[in-house]
Parts: sequence; C-alpha cells; structure tokens
Amino acid sequence: MSNTPIEIIRMALEREKEAVQEYAEFAKTAEDPSIRKMFLFLVEEEKRHVKLLQEEIEKEVYQEM
Repeated sequence: MSNTPIEIIRMALEREKEAVQEYAEFAKTAEDPSIRKMFLFLVEEEKRHVKLLQEEIEKEVYQEM
C-alpha cells in the first residue's frame, strides 16, 4: 500500500519532532561546550523543519476543504 503525500509529510514531522527531543537531550548531557553548541544548533535546525512540515500539512488540509 502506498502512502499519500500528506501521510509521508506527517511521518517526517514525527521524525523531526523526535530529533528535536533527542538533540536537546544530547545537548543537556554533553560535557564539551563545542559539542553542546552543535547539538543546540541541530535542535534549532530541526525546529525549523518541524515548522516547515507543519505549514505544508496546513496547506494540504486547507486545500481539501
């Protein structure tokens, strides 16, 4: 069975949300400041991805109405 584009976007959104949580946890436990900084950077990148995917889902939902 093939997933619809919106289902694929929703799956990607869940992965991005998980990545935000994981990177945030890694940042909390990182002892090296440069490693912590890298993880905090990745958290912000993943949050941007979450926002973009949420916007795409909203567009799809509004188009269906």
